[in-house]
Amino acid sequence: MIYQYINFGTRVIAIGSVKDEPSLNLSAPFAVLLPAANKLECLEAGRRIVTFLAMGCIEFCCVGKAAEFLHDAIDEVIEDRAAFEVVTTYDLDETEGCEYFLFAAGGGSTGLLALVSEHPCLLNGLKNKIVS
Repeated sequence: MIYQYINFGTRVIAIGSVKDEPSLNLSAPFAVLLPAANKLECLEAGRRIVTFLAMGCIEFCCVGKAAEFLHDAIDEVIEDRAAFEVVTTYDLDETEGCEYFLFAAGGGSTGLLALVSEHPCLLNGLKNKIVS
């Protein structure tokens, strides 16, 4: 899939899917929003964590019903790699998770990678916050 890029103030948001190859046009540091609707999706997202760390991800934001599960799995990878400067957050509420991702993730100054193209509620939540 080709990533969609949206300008958001001084930030750029790359929007894609967990199934996509990570964006090569994303510069470090960046924060990533990972959907966590169920444990199967979390396992798929978990396969990308090491790659995102190597690319310069400094924050993982997990959003959805299984967000705490994904958050814990990412923390294990971070601990195993001694990447203790990397932040992980989770939110069960999609609206609050999108707001945090847009306005606070990465300290508010990094690039953003939102892997939500297969989640209309999350995608629309982000886009609605961007235009408001």
